[in-house]
Amino acid sequence: MHNPDIVENGGNRRDAGSTFIEILVTIVLLGTVVIAVLAAVQTSVRVSTVNNDAARVETVLLDAVDRVNRADRADFPCDLSAPVVAAVEVQGWQPSNAAVEQWYLDGGVWTHGSAALPACPEVGLTQGLVQRVMVTVTSPNGGISRSIQVVKSDA
Repeated sequence: MHNPDIVENGGNRRDAGSTFIEILVTIVLLGTVVIAVLAAVQTSVRVSTVNNDAARVETVLLDAVDRVNRADRADFPCDLSAPVVAAVEVQGWQPSNAAVEQWYLDGGVWTHGSAALPACPEVGLTQGLVQRVMVTVTSPNGGISRSIQVVKSDA
């Protein structure tokens, strides 16, 4: 029987281990796989962070809208920004993470009020006044921003 690992004249065995080239190729292949896995993990973490920020912004936005809808006209007759700011501050965010734009309906046309009465005519709150409030909430890092409009009326 002829064994190719045995040299016929001296009976010495050839080294049956791996060559340097084989080890080098293995390291390169493993490195490529590790890099691909790390890139996938990094992408997953980034997407998870964005989704978490978006969910927090949506939660704050819905809380702000709920506060605007429930705001008592006696407490907030013509400026509905305070309930929105409260919803943002409850999350520990800065008031600047919320923006509020307000109008009132005047003869079928949405009109901005004054700085003192942003959602009312100059005479103040009147019976049957219809107000529109646009609430915009932005995440603390500025990456996610969402808006919604609310119409408020006692009619």
